[in-house]
Amino acid sequence: MSEYTFVANNNLPQGTPSPSMIVTLREQRSPISPPSTLSPPAQTPPAPREPSTAQTSQSHDTPRPSHMQSVFSSQTGEAYRSQQHSTQVWESHKEEIRRLYIDENRPLKEVMAIMRQKGFRATVRMYKSRFDKWGFSKNNSKREVVTMLQLQRERNALGKRTAFHRNGREVAIDAYLKRKGISQYDLAEPGMPERLPQHLRCVTPPPETPILIPAGGALSLQELVLQCARDLAWNSYCAPDLPLVTPTAIYRGDAVRCAITDLTNADWLFSEGHYERGGAMCEQGFKSLHLMVQRPSIYGLLHLLLFHLDAKNRAVAKEVWRYLAAYSATVRSDGPLARLFQGIFRFLSSHDHEEYWDFLFACVEKLLLIDDEAQSGLPEGTIARLYPLMFIPRAYQYNPEPYRRLQSRCDLTRLQTGKAPQLAEEQTVTQASALLVIGTQRRWQGEEVMQLAEAVLENTKNFTYNVDFFVYIALRAMAHYHRGFFDAGDPSTIGKHELSIQYLERTCQLMEGKWDPDLGYFLGDLELLSKWHREAGDVQMADAAHVRWRNALQAIPTKWERGKQGILF
Repeated sequence: MSEYTFVANNNLPQGTPSPSMIVTLREQRSPISPPSTLSPPAQTPPAPREPSTAQTSQSHDTPRPSHMQSVFSSQTGEAYRSQQHSTQVWESHKEEIRRLYIDENRPLKEVMAIMRQKGFRATVRMYKSRFDKWGFSKNNSKREVVTMLQLQRERNALGKRTAFHRNGREVAIDAYLKRKGISQYDLAEPGMPERLPQHLRCVTPPPETPILIPAGGALSLQELVLQCARDLAWNSYCAPDLPLVTPTAIYRGDAVRCAITDLTNADWLFSEGHYERGGAMCEQGFKSLHLMVQRPSIYGLLHLLLFHLDAKNRAVAKEVWRYLAAYSATVRSDGPLARLFQGIFRFLSSHDHEEYWDFLFACVEKLLLIDDEAQSGLPEGTIARLYPLMFIPRAYQYNPEPYRRLQSRCDLTRLQTGKAPQLAEEQTVTQASALLVIGTQRRWQGEEVMQLAEAVLENTKNFTYNVDFFVYIALRAMAHYHRGFFDAGDPSTIGKHELSIQYLERTCQLMEGKWDPDLGYFLGDLELLSKWHREAGDVQMADAAHVRWRNALQAIPTKWERGKQGILF
């Protein structure tokens, strides 16, 4: 409980005090007598007035405060008279107070109680005034945080890791930012840092593992990616006490996700020679791409990087960075995302595509390899919340190997920590996410894959909203599970191959005859179905599946747009 300070003067509230917070009141002083003219403790206080009914409930042994301050302890119900102490007296108790307040990290009220037992009494204000002089600070002030962040950013630009200590203890800057509900970039902007206060010290923590430093500007850009991730991670998509997979599920409805998905579809259609439909997709993507700057999130940032790792059309990829660099420079010329977008565009313009791709891949991998989130300035659970994005279904034609390397960095145990899902919807999202992680990492083998797939299918039977995405994940997992037992040289495995084709056929039927730009990867499964039929020697069914794929492409409209109520034609 807190300490309360009451000053016995004419500014005290009128009326009967609260029974739970009774202090003895003296005769009111003249309004012209300021607190600074109070008599020293050695003088005899004026005689108190007769106590009221409420006052008579006090013990006669309790000292009556006069014009001096009274410190009320809401824990003990006692009122103590404070004392004015000289500098010499304060200094004689300095080490004891430091030990209690700083070294043992006791709260001020506890320090005051201990010191009162030793005969040293002072008000909260007196203690805080003395702490300011001594530099006994346990809390972050805005000015100190700004100074630390500015210094940290300058050291980051030099490739130096940074930690700050106050009175021998590491400073939790991120706790201050989280408590205030702001990001580091709301406070720290480019500029020379001020001198740190004496009680703050900047140190370089030893590296945990050897760091390979890339040449050129890649290092500073990689650090800037991590800085942006740290900044954006504090802008949570939903309450932090929800299951870890929930933010990614919510991100599926975000306009930024839709824009990047449209650009992904456009890139794929261009690679297939469907330029008119690809152009329509590309146009839709650029209509909302500016939201990457206006409403940024760590999910959008990672999704954007993943899109560029897959992009086959280099002209589209370059145009995305050009657009983001120009737009962000206009509306947030000194923001971290603006510097990142402009830096990547310059890097892409001055390096060959292979170097650019390696740089982006290293950025994503470095983010996923963060183990100590607190030391990296990230909220707890940030990396695990990003895992579902790494397993978004992709078109069959894309190279799976680089993604498998990134997906191998995801630790499912981190995704399973935190609050357990309570609602059926939450449980299904969690199971589907676990199925994608486990299935991909284990090449869809193991009984757990089938158990999770069956659980997802069972849960979705009771949902009233569109569940195609979850059904797709479950059926596709079952198809790949049975596919894993097929051996073209072993006739006894033909039955497993037939099962895999049956499940993949059901997967394709979910999308066939319909069109949804958010589920474009369904079309890739029609091509996969054609391939599996051909491997089984069924050329007729393989050709039929290929015709179905071509018809599905033709069903994609050339004129459409996203609206608040869905897809508009």
